[in-house]
Amino acid sequence: MDKVKCLQKMRRKINKYSMINLKFTTTVFVQKFLLLIFIILFFPIQYGFSQQVWFKSTAFHDGEYLKFKVKWGFIHLGTIEIFQQKINDTLPLYQIEMRARSKNLPFIKVFFINKGILNSYNPTIRNFQLQTGKENPNITTYLFNASEKNIYLKTVEKNEVIRKDTLRCNDSIYDALGIFMMIRCLSASGFQVNLKNIVDFNIHSTGLKFTSDIEQIKTDAFDTPLQAVRFEGQANFVGKAWAGVSGPFSGWVSYDQIAVPLKVKIKIFLGSISLELEEFVRNGEDTTNVINAMIPFQQKAGDKL
Repeated sequence: MDKVKCLQKMRRKINKYSMINLKFTTTVFVQKFLLLIFIILFFPIQYGFSQQVWFKSTAFHDGEYLKFKVKWGFIHLGTIEIFQQKINDTLPLYQIEMRARSKNLPFIKVFFINKGILNSYNPTIRNFQLQTGKENPNITTYLFNASEKNIYLKTVEKNEVIRKDTLRCNDSIYDALGIFMMIRCLSASGFQVNLKNIVDFNIHSTGLKFTSDIEQIKTDAFDTPLQAVRFEGQANFVGKAWAGVSGPFSGWVSYDQIAVPLKVKIKIFLGSISLELEEFVRNGEDTTNVINAMIPFQQKAGDKL
């Protein structure tokens, strides 16, 4: 009888420890399962292969040259040229330069140059310079200090400093060139974002909406229409230095890894104007017709950016 009671007591202890071990094993399994779900849902979007599908740092390229003709209705107002140059052998840093000038017209006179240094993986403001006017130019420089979270401003006119100021910056801020490159990098993503940008030394915002609907767009830069995706934007400011840019704008970007802006419609003080790509060069060679052979970027998700 004593042996029977002893065996029953030992069985109860074994069952108790087994349940504890089962609960512990189950808890560990659940924790590992939840961690796996978290990694699948969040980690690839920020750092893994999924980023390659929607963020195209390949829009940055040493030696790229874009030329747009600017039209107001049927009137040719002028041109905008954009240059890229890689400035660091180890870091993905590029100098982007945008030059805009109007033709010799009696009702409009525009000349400005934007220069900025951008990181192709995070094109927020670093060092940005805006020159307006060809003779006796007004030159404003924005310099971002990452450790201090400040943007330093200096404006020079007729070789004299006429303004110095400091702007506190706790969030990601984009200059005009950063916004332009983000439109290319996020094209076809389906995202809707609101980016903070700096205009006339004030923080404003630019809303962007990216579609994935494919259209055929014809420009003078290429012999045949290209597959392109549309984007829409809202400039919540009036950019005095950019001929009064404000309000809604939209455009089409080529549906590939290069993400070339093909056409843009934007509002300035004259009203709505259009930009159309008329020349496109990469690697120092005219790439007319080459872009048509590019594989859509969704099919190249395994490629490294």
